[in-house]
Amino acid sequence: MYDDILISLSPRHVNKILDGTKTVELRRRRIAVRPGTRVWIYSKVPRGQVEALGIVKEVIERHPCRIWQDYRHTIGISLEEFYEYFRDRELGHAIVFQKILLLRPALSLNTLRKQVLGFHPPQFFKRLAADGPELSLFCSAIS
Repeated sequence: MYDDILISLSPRHVNKILDGTKTVELRRRRIAVRPGTRVWIYSKVPRGQVEALGIVKEVIERHPCRIWQDYRHTIGISLEEFYEYFRDRELGHAIVFQKILLLRPALSLNTLRKQVLGFHPPQFFKRLAADGPELSLFCSAIS
């Protein structure tokens, strides 16, 4: 049994995940997921589609300086962006992916809304029910 969540990212960050240069997703707030969790990745508008699936290796909670030191080559942002993102935070969080899978075809927002009544992309993240309509739709798109 897997846990499944849906996260929303800017298209710029999704591009880096898809090309393999970003394998760590940063979060300002704690995100309680365990290794093996499937993270479905929604690219915000203007793309507006679920494009990838990441499998969690681990979730790190550390001082931001330590996260930068350990993961700077895999987070896909500059030092300036990093420190702006974690400004005024004593702890930062990093989701480390062990694997990224491309969804083909990607699932557009229009398709999702037609097939899943009341679908809205999450602001932070959304847990997906094992028997929910989103999850069966997402699983059908794994290439």
